[in-house]
Amino acid sequence: MAALGEDIRQAVLAVLPSLPEDKLQSILNKLHTIGVETRSDLQFIKEEDLPDNISPIQCRKLLNAWQNEEKTTCLTLTPVEPSEIFFSPTTEESLSSEFTDTSTTPSLPSSNSSSKTLDLNAWPENFIVPWNQMPAGIKTAIAQGKRPTAKDRREMVRIIINEMRLTELNPSKSQCLTVAKMIVKQHPGSFADVMRDGTVIGSGYGSLLSQLKTRVEHVNRGSVLSRRRMLKRVPNSAADMPRGPVDQYGCVRWQPDCPQGETEESLKEKQSEMKDLYRVEGPAGADRGYLSKLMETTYFLQRKAINASPPPSIAELKNEWPYLFTPKELYSHFKLLTDIVVLDKMEEAMEKKGKLILQFFEQKPAGTNADEVKRILGMYNREEKCDPWPVIILLLMAHFKETSEGLFLQADVLATATDVEKTLQLPDSPRLIVLGELLTASVWMLSIEGQVVVPPHPNFVAGMAALFSTYYNFNLVYQEQASCTLEFIQRCFIGLNPSSGTKTTKVLSHKSGKVQEKKNNCVNPHVSSLLKRLIDFEWLQL
Repeated sequence: MAALGEDIRQAVLAVLPSLPEDKLQSILNKLHTIGVETRSDLQFIKEEDLPDNISPIQCRKLLNAWQNEEKTTCLTLTPVEPSEIFFSPTTEESLSSEFTDTSTTPSLPSSNSSSKTLDLNAWPENFIVPWNQMPAGIKTAIAQGKRPTAKDRREMVRIIINEMRLTELNPSKSQCLTVAKMIVKQHPGSFADVMRDGTVIGSGYGSLLSQLKTRVEHVNRGSVLSRRRMLKRVPNSAADMPRGPVDQYGCVRWQPDCPQGETEESLKEKQSEMKDLYRVEGPAGADRGYLSKLMETTYFLQRKAINASPPPSIAELKNEWPYLFTPKELYSHFKLLTDIVVLDKMEEAMEKKGKLILQFFEQKPAGTNADEVKRILGMYNREEKCDPWPVIILLLMAHFKETSEGLFLQADVLATATDVEKTLQLPDSPRLIVLGELLTASVWMLSIEGQVVVPPHPNFVAGMAALFSTYYNFNLVYQEQASCTLEFIQRCFIGLNPSSGTKTTKVLSHKSGKVQEKKNNCVNPHVSSLLKRLIDFEWLQL
């Protein structure tokens, strides 16, 4: 995948060599998001597929170059019948003998014989899944368009990997991805990561890809000969250093252009007007209708401040943009940044998917942390006034072996923001401060970087929406104490499923309990596993 990313990167720089790094990265992220997998896919790109921060002329240069490049490539090859080049190799020796026998090799004109060769590494595209070897449960599920049992699916993965290893002892992640995508495309009803309400989790084939690659790693465990090694690209200077993994992850307007008819000076005047309003009316000024219009107009200036290098502190941002730290404007900024209405998404998910999660854990509490899951469910069933929404989040955290302190802190029901800052040790990463008992409290505050940034507000779901918004609005990584739960919320509740990147740089090991660097997986395997089990549970309720 790294080699593929570098190939597409060079395809952009070959046309726009002086393109700034931030714009280059936004192009690469957008191309990955819409499904570009090979350089030949670039011929299908349209102007609306490229990010907003690229000028129209730059867009047209890229499109013209990519389309002409593909036409030139096609002209260098003599048409060959598909039956002549299709193959399903079993060993490297058979490949070698097949293409050294001149009697079976397709003939190319001598003038072009060195300009293009067949790619012997393209076997995943020609891979044939041995469906005839599959267990009866898989065949029945496919015939009926239903999801197979976990046991049958594991057996299917074993058979597929055994077949793939006849060609490649250690299939790469990109090769597994090609096969996983092909299987899901052929039988989406049985293998796609899709919930009953139509929500596609990640790419739609993430759980199958994870199973395939995990099986590959298992069968190659301890095999020195089958290891893959890749050269790491070392930046030549600080200018070559890309932005961090959290910056543009899932964002559609990470750094927009200055709005038409405005200048930075005119926007700064509007910023000063809002600061004056805050001094007079405080947070209540957010309810004024024209305030939201001012915040939307100055969005460019807000993103410029947030994306500065080095980044400003939260205290500095709050001083310059006080209304950005009100729930209403946190939601509005998130909407402009991602095109998602976060509060609506959170309320809908808690109502529909929250009930599914409760039912799932009530019927399937088994696992390494089953006792904690049962304890939380017991508290929920005993407490008449218990709010189900905190219980749902606590169940997720318990399943992922994360403690509630990773997201929530409790304070006295009458505590003020000043009291909280004095009595609690507030961490740098965001926390929802609940006033009173977590399962029955109705008032919350929000803290970031050791200070309360949002004063008391009602409604737990609104608090979760505000908490989640901060990670995207301020380019923050998920804290390792709650990384799995936050990624689950991102993918299942909010519906943010970028095809590449991550907001998790460190995670807590489920085995050792120690913090470690996150592996380069698109979806956390623990999150992927739970999502798959929930999808299977939901479909099997039919």
